[in-house]
Amino acid sequence: MQVTWVVVADHDRASIYAVPRGMARLRELGELPSIAELAPYLDEARLAGRFDELILVAEPTCLSGLRERLSATVRDALVAEIAKDLAGASRETLQEEILRVL
Repeated sequence: MQVTWVVVADHDRASIYAVPRGMARLRELGELPSIAELAPYLDEARLAGRFDELILVAEPTCLSGLRERLSATVRDALVAEIAKDLAGASRETLQEEILRVL
């Protein structure tokens, strides 16, 4: 089953969700207390086959910085970006935004 990971980040932390293909519900996988840890975490997860596609969600300046830190392997999985600050948004709001790009 193809799995899309959704990373919702701000300048301090990143939350990671999974959306199995064909399902409309986000499943929270966890939170990284520092976005500096995000790039290596995603690289390791991608190489291990834990996700097939990636969606990044962050306000524009944070999004740009995140994108620059990603390895080529992870960037190849990137299917969408949402340039909005949704770090404090409800799960319902986040799901609505994600469904628009899936």
